Amino acid sequence: MARKKEIASPVSAEDQSRLQSLLAQVPDLARQLRSSQSQQEAETALAPVTSAPVNVQLAFMRELAQGSPGPAIREQSPESQALQTLSSAGGPRWSAQDAADLLQALYHYSPEKECRKEARRSLIRLEGARIYPQWQPPREQPAAFQSHPPRFWKGLVSETRERGEVQLFLCWEESYDYDEARLIALGLDFWQQGVRDCIVERASKRRIEARLGELMSRLEEARFSECTLTEGRRLLEEALAVSRWRGQELPESYRYHLPLIRQLVLEAPEAEAGQDRGLTFIQPGLDPEELALTFIGAWSLGDFGLAYDLLTPQSPLREGLSREEWVERRRAWANEAHPARLTVSFVTESEQPQSGLWLPGSTLSSRGPRKLVEIGWSLELSETPLSGTLPEMAMGTAVNKETGRHWLWTSYTLLRQDESWRIHSMSDEGARAQGLPIPELQQRIKEHDDRVREISMQQREALLKSISLLDRPDPQVLLEEITRRLTQALHYEDALMVRLPLDQQIVENAYNHAAALRNGERGMVYLERLAQRFPGRRADALRELAMTEDSLATLFEQQGLKERSRRFDELAEQHMQESLALRPTALGYALLAQMKLQHTAAPLPPPEALQEAEQLLAQARALNPNRAEETIIEAALGTIASARGNQPQALQHYERAAALSPDYPGIWLALSHTQRALGRRAEARESLRRALRYNPADLQAYSELVDLAVEERQFGEAHAVLEEGLKQLPQSAHLRALLAMVLAEQGDLRQAQRFLEEAEQIDQRLPSVQAAREILNERRKQR
Repeated sequence: MARKKEIASPVSAEDQSRLQSLLAQVPDLARQLRSSQSQQEAETALAPVTSAPVNVQLAFMRELAQGSPGPAIREQSPESQALQTLSSAGGPRWSAQDAADLLQALYHYSPEKECRKEARRSLIRLEGARIYPQWQPPREQPAAFQSHPPRFWKGLVSETRERGEVQLFLCWEESYDYDEARLIALGLDFWQQGVRDCIVERASKRRIEARLGELMSRLEEARFSECTLTEGRRLLEEALAVSRWRGQELPESYRYHLPLIRQLVLEAPEAEAGQDRGLTFIQPGLDPEELALTFIGAWSLGDFGLAYDLLTPQSPLREGLSREEWVERRRAWANEAHPARLTVSFVTESEQPQSGLWLPGSTLSSRGPRKLVEIGWSLELSETPLSGTLPEMAMGTAVNKETGRHWLWTSYTLLRQDESWRIHSMSDEGARAQGLPIPELQQRIKEHDDRVREISMQQREALLKSISLLDRPDPQVLLEEITRRLTQALHYEDALMVRLPLDQQIVENAYNHAAALRNGERGMVYLERLAQRFPGRRADALRELAMTEDSLATLFEQQGLKERSRRFDELAEQHMQESLALRPTALGYALLAQMKLQHTAAPLPPPEALQEAEQLLAQARALNPNRAEETIIEAALGTIASARGNQPQALQHYERAAALSPDYPGIWLALSHTQRALGRRAEARESLRRALRYNPADLQAYSELVDLAVEERQFGEAHAVLEEGLKQLPQSAHLRALLAMVLAEQGDLRQAQRFLEEAEQIDQRLPSVQAAREILNERRKQR
């Protein structure tokens, strides 16, 4: 975005005269400021400056900082620097300390935002010369010493509690005529930080009204509700409890204003005796699926207060406990269980059958609307006896012992109360499956498998018949159904394994279902079971387990879990070696060689790793590898040759691998890198296009094609490649950022800005997005 234009310096004779008058008063203003005992006295001392036009104030602050000592003066002692004087051209003189103290006061008390920003910039200039303010804003005096104590004016809170956060605005009327106001704005985060930020401002009521509008506009999608001081205190106290529990340090701005916050909020008699309507400030209108997912998300993230508020008052899940008791019991559990990394496999909603049977004392009669929501989810947990004490804690039908991930299947009955849905009860569907008869479990698994096959056949037939897209079933809806059915089948298979622990086929089927879902972490559970319980399957199961762990190591690396990634690298090599010890195979040796090359690369494998991998590949080749295994061997030999700097030899190996299996993942990218290193740019470009032919969603291939085109100043070609890529990857922030860079190079800054803004909306933290922003800003400066 373009930078805001700075307010012009004074040009009229009247403004120039007023500026010189203020500069002449600097020593006197500084003395009055240092003698002030309250904010009001400090603001009175600054009145000659703050009452001047904004452009005069800005020029005044620039003059204060303009004469900061140069390099020669910076070499003096701090004592001599503090006595060094600043002066405007031809104007009066003042001490550096006077300038720093006045700028500090203007930064805190100027009613104009632009002036506060300029004061801060000027302070930074002085700090560069090692000049620091000694004056600090006086502490607020207790209201008891004021002739007219502040009185609560109004409060506003965002209806975003379901997101684990709210913005809280509390305002008081002040001054003798109550024509001024004070605003305390708090950002409260109930998931991790507790109190996230704090702003305290004092100005005219009109100015505070405008400030509220500005702050509220930053949350465009949020609604705001009025709140009482008592309700505001309740929200703040809950956030402070989160900070204490999480061990989070409170923000500096909050700690600085803590005496005032205690006086006006935490210890205010009005807050103690005021009205609390029990409002939750949760967004109204959440549909049943959203509400059930919010409950699971809040519970797994430790926002137990929100989880409690999402239950009906009569819910058995509340156990008859107060909110505070309920929350404390679950925090004790979380301190031992360490829940983390929630994932949701499916969520589905259905009408719950209305029962005509009424039981005395039942809170779930047939008179009110209700919904049933089923969710398949998983969560990493440490084992603790406290898990058995929580009624909402479901049983994990499968557990990955390495990561602690538990897979759960639960359903929730929701009632509509006061125009909002709330959870009344929960059923542990995974535990319920454990009690079903074996024939029924087998029948349910068969029904799910039959339906998945039916969907797959329908999709193939639709494609073969070239039916219009409008006539085809929504692929996203079908994918969700397939995911739900496969996940539920896995829970039934978990139950069958308990009943039939020596049936190998059940475990094989479960692994195949996990593989179809591309859930390697769950697939590990079944591969470990195969390896441990069925000796005839052990060698193959260990090899497949090693390959799965190797893939997961890469995934964890991408997620920033470095230690876990290294651990899975070690497990992958260990299990592959165990497999080879049981039954040597060409595939096993080739895969172990690949692992050696990948796990020791930093950025290139050391010579001993290259030699060890080469020996493993020789062992693989001695076992008469088939076509697929020969491909892996050639690709690995190409990697070894490339790491040794022998690019011609690497090219030969990669070409053989590509000829053997043109669809081998990554082979065309490796070939293009080698061709580019040898100066064969046209061949490298063709290899990248072959990579896209086999994988149209290959982000790296698009990036490297663009890189080649830009190096040759072929911006039109780069633009065309990126447009093609966005058709395949419409949500790619990286491709949008690249397109913004290309457009900037072409001089089309308007279009570049549009694509960059789209990229920033998707992921502004992406390195390529940040780089595009820097390039675009630089191009604007050059204009």
